[in-house]
Amino acid sequence: MARRADPRRIYEAGRAAIRNRLLSAGLDAETTEWWLTAWELEAAVRELPTTGDFWTVGDAWIAEQRAARRRPGAT
Repeated sequence: MARRADPRRIYEAGRAAIRNRLLSAGLDAETTEWWLTAWELEAAVRELPTTGDFWTVGDAWIAEQRAARRRPGAT
């Protein structure tokens, strides 16, 4: 019989994957943690479930927010 998937472990693995991608992109650990926490707070405000594609959506949101901050005139 196959083991049941542990939602917490899946969540943590997704978070670690995004953390590693951001670190590989040159962000420092403090900034990376800030972005991960910002997504978790945004998702909570939106009342998104922390299962399924939570971190895929989070990765896209982080990328979009980072790009907006790099554009001239962005706030």
